This record gives sequence, C-alpha cells and structure tokens, in this order.
Amino acid sequence: MSERTTGGTGGGAGAGANGPREGLSAEIDREMRRWRVATFNYGVTYYLSRILLIVASAVVAADQNLADGKGGFLVEWVPVLALVVAVLTALDTWLKPQQKWQGFMESRDSLADLIIRGRHGLTAEELREEFTALRRRHREKNIFTPAAGRFPRRAAFSAAT
Repeated sequence: MSERTTGGTGGGAGAGANGPREGLSAEIDREMRRWRVATFNYGVTYYLSRILLIVASAVVAADQNLADGKGGFLVEWVPVLALVVAVLTALDTWLKPQQKWQGFMESRDSLADLIIRGRHGLTAEELREEFTALRRRHREKNIFTPAAGRFPRRAAFSAAT
C-alpha cells in the first residue's frame, strides 16, 4: 500500500523494500487514514450538534404554544431540552467542530497533494521535509492552541522563570 502512495519516484539507497522511503510512506499512509477519519468525525459532530441545537431550541422557545396543541407531550421535556441546548452550546464553543472539520479537510487535501507530488519527482528527503512541515502546521492549527491564548497564567509563569 505504501508503495502505491509514494512509490515510483527516484531510486537510490533509500528506495529498497526496507529503505527510509518505505517507512516514510507507511507513516504518510497512517497519517492520511487518521486525518480522513477525523475529518469525517468532526463533520458528523458538527452537523448533528447543529441539527439537535436547532430542534431543541425551537421546542424550548415554543413551549407555551405546544402546551395547547398536539405537541403537548413535548412540554414536559422542555427543562431537559433547555439543559441540552446549554450543554451543546458550551461544547460547540469549546470544541469548535466546524473549524476543526475545515482544518482537517485542508490538511487531508494538502497531504493528498503531497502524495501525488511524491509519486512524481520529490526525493525522499524533500518528501520527508514537506511532510514534517505539513504535520507541524496541522498540529499547530488543528490540535494545539498557542500557550499564551489558552493558558495565559502558564505562559506568564514560564516567561518569569
């Protein structure tokens, strides 16, 4: 599988079955699978949470009108739905699934482009350097947040020491 991903370029000492290019290719394949799964998961999380927020908010907002109609059974669920709306809103604000989903899609697409370029002329060293830079950008943008923005006291403490 890894030969299919980045194989077919160059020769040289690292092009053998156990060379560095094979290990790099396997790592790129592993990262592509992880980013594909994460892209899907964040997309599903984003859309399901939005749909649930819209429906639950509508029921909570219409509780007085529902009491007199056929939706009267929903009125007893209003306190629970109000809590669900509050919790989902907090989780959405904290996790930012839409931004994560977009970031993972961008990283996945950039990695797919790197794989194609790896098949068509990048040396193993160039491929490794670009993959390392892409992984670093992905982690900075989509996984970790800058210390000063997320943990201001820790950043101030470490600056003082």
